[in-house]
Amino acid sequence: MMRIALTMRVTKAPDYNDPRDSISHDWLERLAEWGMTPLLVANLGARAAALLDDIKPDVLVLTGGDDLGETPARDETETCLLDHAITTGLPVLGVCRGLQLINTRLGGHLNSVEGHAAQPHAVSIAEPWRSFYGPSATVNSFHHQGVQPDGVAAALRVMATDADGNVEGLRHPEKPLAAVMWHPERKGGLDGDRLLLSSLAGRAGS
Repeated sequence: MMRIALTMRVTKAPDYNDPRDSISHDWLERLAEWGMTPLLVANLGARAAALLDDIKPDVLVLTGGDDLGETPARDETETCLLDHAITTGLPVLGVCRGLQLINTRLGGHLNSVEGHAAQPHAVSIAEPWRSFYGPSATVNSFHHQGVQPDGVAAALRVMATDADGNVEGLRHPEKPLAAVMWHPERKGGLDGDRLLLSSLAGRAGS
């Protein structure tokens, strides 16, 4: 059974002053549907990298929610996790915010986008991702920051775009590193997302 490490949001509960880590139940339910085991990674900053070595996941998922810069503890944690994963060869899938983090960490930049908050839309898919999604797909969308082609990090390749040319999917041509702007865990998630995860883990037939 594939083991999927999931990063978490930093949230505040009503009537409590202490920040807490949280994960949407959507992720837990989706991975259960796919026969995968979720492993939650706390926002421990640089110490989180050692946790990855302990739990030995097949894939690290940098989950969505929160803009970059809003939660310093999460920013530090996910940056350290991404750097550690790239160094050790651990496969990574970035989701929404995760795509933004991967792109900026590798030297790309973001731009504001309109009409992408709770607005499903069609995307065009490039090879080799067509084996997962086909030539096009309709995806969910919950973001107001994105990436245009001229903002893509030099090391990454564009795998999906919307009708306006905004980047919706990225991959590294040599490393097990990929990212999507849609949310596999939410309503409208695609079975191709399962195939992409399995491919990253080296289990393309799973």
